[in-house]
Amino acid sequence: MASRRDALKFLAAVAPAALLVGCESLPMLGDKGGDISSVIGKQLGLSGDQAKGGIGSVLALAKEKLGGGDFDKIAKVIPGADKYLKAATDSGAVAGGKVGDMKGLSAALGRLGLNPDQTAKLPPAVTEQVGKLGGGDLKSLLAGVLK
Repeated sequence: MASRRDALKFLAAVAPAALLVGCESLPMLGDKGGDISSVIGKQLGLSGDQAKGGIGSVLALAKEKLGGGDFDKIAKVIPGADKYLKAATDSGAVAGGKVGDMKGLSAALGRLGLNPDQTAKLPPAVTEQVGKLGGGDLKSLLAGVLK
């Protein structure tokens, strides 16, 4: 009986760890440091506020250029898309909620303090993450807006 109890204790301790093997390759989402803003922030050397405002600026342009249904598809794969849109507005990057075009997006990212290299790399980084989270069709949809 004791050996059965010991075996169950062992399985209870080891099974959760065994299930986690390989999880580091899965996309990490949520507010525990693995969300899209932390991924892009680390990739481009941005602060948390810069990453959130930058993602929000990209999303604001997408929202302007796409019909509601198409934008909703993109927003659905980005947890907290509304918080990124709000961050872009609250930071002053997106004045009046409008970006306009790619020149306006560059200006918005500049207001966040991004340097020209970061400004050039942020839209493709967001597009890449949307592709990882939502597939090639959504990646293409967003890329079409960011030309």
